[in-house]
Amino acid sequence: MNLQFKQKQSLQLSLKLWLPILQSPLEDLERIFKDKSYENPFLEYKSKQERSYTPSYNSYEGKQNKQSFIENIKINKESLYEVISNQLGAPLFPTPKSQNIAHEILLHINDEGYFEGDITKIAIKYNTTDEFVENVRKRFAHLDPCGIGAIDLKESFLFQLSNLELEEDLYLFVQKLILNIKNMDKFHKHHLFKDGKKVIKKFNSPPAIEYLDDSQTIIPDFFVEVDDDIKIIVNDSYYPDITVSNPFRSKNTELKDKIKEARDLVNLLELRKSTLYKLILVIVQKQTQFFIGSDLNPLTMAQVADELGFDESTISRAVSNKYIKCRRGIFSLKSFFTNEVSKGVSSKKIKNFIKKAISNESKKTPLTDQNLVDLILQRYDVKVVRRTITKYRKLLDIPSSKVRKKIYKLEL
Repeated sequence: MNLQFKQKQSLQLSLKLWLPILQSPLEDLERIFKDKSYENPFLEYKSKQERSYTPSYNSYEGKQNKQSFIENIKINKESLYEVISNQLGAPLFPTPKSQNIAHEILLHINDEGYFEGDITKIAIKYNTTDEFVENVRKRFAHLDPCGIGAIDLKESFLFQLSNLELEEDLYLFVQKLILNIKNMDKFHKHHLFKDGKKVIKKFNSPPAIEYLDDSQTIIPDFFVEVDDDIKIIVNDSYYPDITVSNPFRSKNTELKDKIKEARDLVNLLELRKSTLYKLILVIVQKQTQFFIGSDLNPLTMAQVADELGFDESTISRAVSNKYIKCRRGIFSLKSFFTNEVSKGVSSKKIKNFIKKAISNESKKTPLTDQNLVDLILQRYDVKVVRRTITKYRKLLDIPSSKVRKKIYKLEL
């Protein structure tokens, strides 16, 4: 019984170390292991200044000198995930259950700060009700940056409004403007219209915009090349150099635990590489057409989890804040997952078609949602209901044909 307890305790410790290592962005690994080396005398960490930089992506970037390579590193900047994660405690989330659900919600927040998860699935996973999960999600309205965790632009603005101290009549009027955001100009004669617009203009759109500003310094975990064969290269340049020092035998339990922890950390860093490699290999195999210039195929995290033998939540953690670079650019791993609208046609493909069609539409007679339904049927032989097109258009933040026509007139 005592041995079983120790084994369980050891497994819990390894998991506690493993999940942050798996989930953290590549650029945060240096800081994580540097901090661990301060806490553990047996974990030897070699700083960036002591390392020789030999970027493993010369075939993509060409020759790059050491100084410019170092200048591109994001230093001491917390990720959006870290900022939010540090706030998921009392008093907003006072119980272990609410905290676990809040962390699960965080896993489904995209790079712009919007929630993309399924409330019902989370409720089932934590054996609770949709109402309880939704209640937890709405508490995100009080986190910083404000607006994080909303399902769309409108709710994000409402979250941000709820944190302002305004006169009641102005507060209620701004609320009305937000709820009618697409047609807010119809209130232009209201005496508070100018003040209301000033308030809204100060809101972050999207809510995580301050974290998107650093997109030019995104560091890919892997480089992918697809020709006759699939080539996946680990970006080793950003992995910290860590070793176990002085692994001597000791009867001191505390020292033994520290030595074991140091060994675990070294092994878990390698496990991060191999896990992500397997994950990316599956994604590339499933989305080969994308890498040679076509659209994405339908692919869910559940499918990948099943193929790799992982839990879906592990896949969700693994793809969080991870990027690959290929000839088409830099892409987040999350972007490769897209639902199937019809056999072989993904929602991403339909969304891309909508964007392209609208970008090339006549400014005098913009495409209606029904026009788009007809074009999609013609192009893909897929019957999509009009409300689905409306939903996709709103997700793409594209106004209706009537609003676009008004905008085009203003441009003339």
